[in-house]
Amino acid sequence: MQNEPAFPRKLNEIEKQLLFSLLPAERNGYREYREKIENYFVLGYGRFGNGNLILGNEDDEIDLTMPSAPVFAVGNILTSAGDVYIVIHEEFENQIEIDFSNPDILNSTGIKLLSSWSYSTWKPGMKNPANKEKLREIHIVKNALVVAISQSDKKIWVFEKNSGVNHFIPVTKFYDELMRIKGEKDPKIALDASRFFTHLHYYSDELIARAFLVYNKYWKKLEIDSTNFEKKNKPKRTFLKLFNRGKSV
Repeated sequence: MQNEPAFPRKLNEIEKQLLFSLLPAERNGYREYREKIENYFVLGYGRFGNGNLILGNEDDEIDLTMPSAPVFAVGNILTSAGDVYIVIHEEFENQIEIDFSNPDILNSTGIKLLSSWSYSTWKPGMKNPANKEKLREIHIVKNALVVAISQSDKKIWVFEKNSGVNHFIPVTKFYDELMRIKGEKDPKIALDASRFFTHLHYYSDELIARAFLVYNKYWKKLEIDSTNFEKKNKPKRTFLKLFNRGKSV
């Protein structure tokens, strides 16, 4: 049995290869995240064992009482030593949490990366990178700010063109805003976020776009100037030119 490395330590080459497979360097937002990861140290293990690493500055300490930050990137990599599913969390207080489903791979030598998929590679018009499912797309700004919905994976993310990042949206919080906009009073419906995916056809593109903008206003997932989507002086204008429906919101 190999001795565990002392902490803090730098990421080894296998760890960096696996992580960077989920962070495409050609996209500004992911390239910046690569640089953060490259500069940080592995401080130790998180609450979930040796597949749960915490990165930070060399003299930082891990606070095991803190909940996990929202997800930043997700993907799966097939290597010559087996599969590994990886979750990279958003940076919080200068620390980044990472989950490896198969931590034994991290200490392997001479392994090869055979294939991989990641939600980070998605852009408007593509199918789901995980399973080739056709996604529902809501273009708040055509090809520049796009809500993507996967019914099979039960995931929602927003593509933002300037950074190239696909931002995951917590389903429950998003669904709460959707129900508030609809004025839904039935608790069996309003409190069951899974219905968003099973009854997705019930919700119009305009309603989903409005729910995202309201969600983002309070939870600040993206820096968006909401005045760009508010009703202008002319009654026919709406915050979504895409829909061309002549309705105010």
